Amino acid sequence: MEYLVGTLKARAGDIRKDLQEALCCYTADTLIDIDTVKEFCEKSSKWILKREKELDMMIDIKTRADNIDLCIGHVTQSQTRGKAFLQYMKSKVTQVTDSRRADLEEELAALLKSTLEGLGELDCFLDAVENLSVTSLPLFMEENQVLHLPGGISPVTVQVVIIAARKICPHLLEFKRVADAFFCPKLQNVEVLAYQLDKYIRTTENICEKLEKSSFCDFCLKMNDDTLVDLDVDLSEDDTEKMLHHINQLDELSIDRPTHIFVQM
Repeated sequence: MEYLVGTLKARAGDIRKDLQEALCCYTADTLIDIDTVKEFCEKSSKWILKREKELDMMIDIKTRADNIDLCIGHVTQSQTRGKAFLQYMKSKVTQVTDSRRADLEEELAALLKSTLEGLGELDCFLDAVENLSVTSLPLFMEENQVLHLPGGISPVTVQVVIIAARKICPHLLEFKRVADAFFCPKLQNVEVLAYQLDKYIRTTENICEKLEKSSFCDFCLKMNDDTLVDLDVDLSEDDTEKMLHHINQLDELSIDRPTHIFVQM
């Protein structure tokens, strides 16, 4: 009998320990996501300005490429010289044109390298917004006596950001999440690339404006060794198991999150 009681107590202790670790990790991940979102929003004006300059350069490359094609048409359509001379001129102009187009394509490749670096920063931001959109609201209720946030962070602030992320989530579908596969330095695609980059800029601007209205400007992440979880409250073994199962489900949801799902948990 004593062995059975001891075994049950040990099992209960293991479950409580697992719950404490799971809650700590889940909370820490949520706070880091909020910090990531805040950090990007604070520098979003500089990020947007840099992308707009790259957009102007793409348009300039497109204009110069169009002018090269116009020169070819002007020469090859001329009927004032003999056939042999026309063929000769066409050959020479084509060689020059190919060289100019190659130069423009190299210029586009260098430009897109910078663009892709910027889109890499954007991906981290979008991932954080996506994570927050499927984060549990009840877990961060002020009435939750189990969870204590570090550094004086208000549960209300966390809730407000989660709600804002859920409203914003549909906008994330505007982005192609494998940017380097789409933004290839092909001169014939420069107009499409410019259109897509402009769309990214406008959508990012819209998302940041909506998030900044969620009043997380006072959020300051100060992760430390303070205990985030207090399991001294009156939690039965059954309640502990249910909460642990719930947190594990939330973790799985975060890993396999599709942007079109909105989970009210």
